Amino acid sequence: MYAHWFQPLLRAIVFLAFAGTGSAWAYLGSFEESDGYRIPSGGNILSLNFVGDAQFYLGNNIANGLTGIVAPGAYPNTLGDSTHGQDVSRYNAGQYGTGGGGLGGTAGDITDNTGLWRALAGGRLNEDLGAPLYLGGPFQRDYIAAYSYAGARTGSQVLNLLAYDANLHYSYSLDSRDFDGLNPASTSDMRIDLSFWTCPTDADDFLAVGINTVAMSFRDSIGQILLDVGYTGDNLLQYRVGGSALWQTTAISLGTSGWSEITLTLNTYTNSISLAARAYSDLNTALDPTVTVLTDELFGFDTANVTEIQWSATDVDGFKNFFDDFDFNLTAVPEPGSAVLVLFAGMFGIRRRRS
Repeated sequence: MYAHWFQPLLRAIVFLAFAGTGSAWAYLGSFEESDGYRIPSGGNILSLNFVGDAQFYLGNNIANGLTGIVAPGAYPNTLGDSTHGQDVSRYNAGQYGTGGGGLGGTAGDITDNTGLWRALAGGRLNEDLGAPLYLGGPFQRDYIAAYSYAGARTGSQVLNLLAYDANLHYSYSLDSRDFDGLNPASTSDMRIDLSFWTCPTDADDFLAVGINTVAMSFRDSIGQILLDVGYTGDNLLQYRVGGSALWQTTAISLGTSGWSEITLTLNTYTNSISLAARAYSDLNTALDPTVTVLTDELFGFDTANVTEIQWSATDVDGFKNFFDDFDFNLTAVPEPGSAVLVLFAGMFGIRRRRS
């Protein structure tokens, strides 16, 4: 009775169920040039002198004129420092390159804070307070930027957070390129599996014991906080679920001389979070086994689409808070297999009623 149309319908349903799933290395990705992240050795970004952008004297010398695009490690110009990129909120960071299916293009000046990355407090905004003069030294900076690092987990660049003079707070808007073509506004009823790697500083180990120094906050489209994950000054993994004000500090110590992996699952269908970590052991110079921290912990509210990550760092002296290799994998919930079973059950019911 239904054989002539059943198979095409089944193929269509399976295709739709899997559409938008898969692994992506894109806007966050590995912070390489191909992912849309520039360091000075890739070529300086020409300032277009947009109205409202902070302007600095080149080399901190009024005779050299002003520039609006600066590499934070260059005082703020190119004094032979080819490693520290421009602050991600000053140019089209993550919006060019071919990684993750990108269309290519190149780095370009934008009106500050109009891209996917935005400085909300501190960071670049703190540096701008001193413009047009710049009084910082090579490590007296406030920024989030790509950094050329020989110890990158893959490639040659990482993302570096540094809050030297003031706490920083930035926002990153997730994009369909992060999600392998799926619009973040369509991530309700999805399981979002994410892994990334981090390597914290050891300079603050005795300055901020037990105090959160770096954190990422995963938020939905109506501003609800799903999960905060980060670490203390002495590099212990921390988390908060559902917007809680109280950090939960684990016994997992993230190494400072190697890369630790954080994995999590945000499930907007079951409104739950799972969290695990593989920490690098500085003592054993190797990755420890995976430790499960949370399994299907409920948020306590109904989640909307996952669209934003906010980043924060405290003003504790320390050169590096590195991140690398973000990998997203999205799956529709209920999973396609379950949908097919439901379809078969429905078809079987129809056949029985018609026989």
